[in-house]
Amino acid sequence: MSGHFREACVGISTSSGSFSGYDIIPKRAFTQQAAADIGAGGLTDDPKRKTTSMNEIAERNLAMLRAGMTLSLTELRDSIWCLWNATPALAEHPDVLERIIGAVAESDKRKLFRALATVYLVQFRSDRPGLGRISDTLQRYASRWGEPWAAYQRNYALYDPTLGPKNIANLALRENASPSEVMRSLGFGALDAQSGFTEAITRDLLTELANGAEPDHMRRLAKVRSYALDARDDLIFKGLDIEIAEALMRPFFGKSPERSIKDIFLNLIVAIFKDPRIYPGRWARFPHIKALVISWLTEQSLRQFLDIVGRTIDDRDDQKMWRYRRAFWEAAHRKGIIKGAWVVFAEDGARLARKSFGNNADFGTFNGGKGVQRTHAVLLLEVGRGIVADWSHDGKVNIWSDAAEQGAPKLYQRHYSSDEVTISRGRSDVDTPRYLVKTHSSPKTYSWQRVVADRIFKMTNTRLHESDYR
Repeated sequence: MSGHFREACVGISTSSGSFSGYDIIPKRAFTQQAAADIGAGGLTDDPKRKTTSMNEIAERNLAMLRAGMTLSLTELRDSIWCLWNATPALAEHPDVLERIIGAVAESDKRKLFRALATVYLVQFRSDRPGLGRISDTLQRYASRWGEPWAAYQRNYALYDPTLGPKNIANLALRENASPSEVMRSLGFGALDAQSGFTEAITRDLLTELANGAEPDHMRRLAKVRSYALDARDDLIFKGLDIEIAEALMRPFFGKSPERSIKDIFLNLIVAIFKDPRIYPGRWARFPHIKALVISWLTEQSLRQFLDIVGRTIDDRDDQKMWRYRRAFWEAAHRKGIIKGAWVVFAEDGARLARKSFGNNADFGTFNGGKGVQRTHAVLLLEVGRGIVADWSHDGKVNIWSDAAEQGAPKLYQRHYSSDEVTISRGRSDVDTPRYLVKTHSSPKTYSWQRVVADRIFKMTNTRLHESDYR
């Protein structure tokens, strides 16, 4: 390999992450004897030599190949490395690709085959131009060059673009290993964890998880993290967002888990993709997953309000009153009346919510206004065409019959003042076609519940009966 080209390969980022060498030579071959035969390719060129870019090499070699000139062994190896990750990409020119493949097939030097096998794995992507042609060559000649390539193809169909990643994915599932771990176990110690072939394995693994390969939810979550996320829960492969969302959530379709499992999965998926109620654009590519996550978040927001406020109530009478509030809104949720939910917390509630539901749980907070105490919270609900703002503790329920009404609060904002979520601050209740303000009076006789249920019926044409929330 030329010193110039080796230097050009150092630092390649497209498809190969931090890979910084010429050939991936297995640190441990398929057998110990093969490993001894193969050895390791080191970087020995003088680093002070002027670097020639891959693009320059590709342009020069393209001209030579098209002119019918005979390339040296080094120039042919350089051309293999310029098949895809260079401009011009040599594989995009069928006549040039055929010349390179022909040289590999006819050569008595294993270096060319080794380079082609390496580039295939490092820069693998199923839609690469000429990938099928290169795959055919590797499969055909693997046995000619012996180990480890023959064993890789014989045991795993490694150079088949469909079966190779799938077979390694199945091996990773059986051994409970990540894609990079299983590749290392096969001897590819220098194969970058972000190589194209590793991405293909990861895609197959995530698809298997989405299809039920791991029925235990917590183990499935751990595997998604191991396969596709880094230590900060960022995507290792940006193109696998759909597959990650499917692997996490599709096994829940029609099988709602317990609340604690929901909260754990919501905490992770919101960390990855953000809250779909606030950032809907990030979820546009998987609307079916988005709908399920929003339904879980709506339920979680309702629980945030009911659970957290319930923990901040010390007065025994208030605690009894709160049980009726919980029964009413949970009944509304069961009947499908609540289309969206969002909580606004003051200081104590925000702190407790983070502790109980995870750092990625979303809600609003108060940024001022009259009468807000540390333990206060407001539950905002989208009900029919209107908006409900139910205040905690001894606050009132406020209903705007039409969400388009001037002054009606918007859900999913980060900050609110107390005035934004209150219709009237007077002591008297209000009951007009446009507004309802109702004190939570006489809960044992279901007085306020009947009034609110009647307003909800007018907004949704769905009746909450007393038996629903008793």
